Amino acid sequence: MYNSVMYNANKSTAGTDRVKQAMALAMALAFASMVSLVALPVMAQDDEPLRIEADDLLEWDQDAGRYIARGNAVATKGDTNISGDVLVATYDPDAEEREITQITGTGDVTFSDAQGNATGQKIIYNVDGSGYRVDGPAARVKGKNGNIAAERDIVLVTFEDDTQQMTATGDAVYINAENERFAGNVINAFFDKEGALERVEGDGKVNILTAEGSTATGDSVIYLAQTDKATLVGNVTISDGKSTMQGGRAEMDFASGNSRILSDKSGGRVSGVLVTN
Repeated sequence: MYNSVMYNANKSTAGTDRVKQAMALAMALAFASMVSLVALPVMAQDDEPLRIEADDLLEWDQDAGRYIARGNAVATKGDTNISGDVLVATYDPDAEEREITQITGTGDVTFSDAQGNATGQKIIYNVDGSGYRVDGPAARVKGKNGNIAAERDIVLVTFEDDTQQMTATGDAVYINAENERFAGNVINAFFDKEGALERVEGDGKVNILTAEGSTATGDSVIYLAQTDKATLVGNVTISDGKSTMQGGRAEMDFASGNSRILSDKSGGRVSGVLVTN
């Protein structure tokens, strides 16, 4: 086996001119489209080649089973695009077919396709469509059914039945299509196989903001999209901007705007400050 390297020989004399080198990998690479925040089913594009270009260098390391692109690197397949300072596409060098299994991007990475986009400092994408991870700081994933952000990372897992779970960790925030905001140390969003939101679970300093402006805080929350209701547990406070209620447990109806505060049955009492004018 041997290794091949393509580099930009003109870069040192071309000033600010950007000289791109493109390498078309005409093999049948199984580079499936990555999914957006609200997680739609993966669309395969097997009839189109993976194309990689970069400012500085393209390297094919056959011993390690990887393609490396450095310097404003871009990988494109159909309407799917991944970019970063460095991109590494890996495959099993002992396999008969060089099928790409994973693409890793580092340094101000971006992802986009027909369904949405993502940004962060690192991305690890599983080509088989089983999921991806975007690392922060300032990791973001945006799609037509909402946006999610986190300081540590955002992880998508696609299950065999095409349902999906998105987990954001570290100052996590999820805003759904109705502009309802869920924040906490960890936020989990669950989607059905059509990409529709099923529920949101949050843990650790949970904060909720409804589309009408009511707020709620607690230790944890479970929101069900079908009923448009949320249940908060632990040190709960609910406010509509004037009146405030506190207790161990609360139920919020996002559709009607009604809420009720409950005792957690540990001996604690519920309380409230009610303003009627």
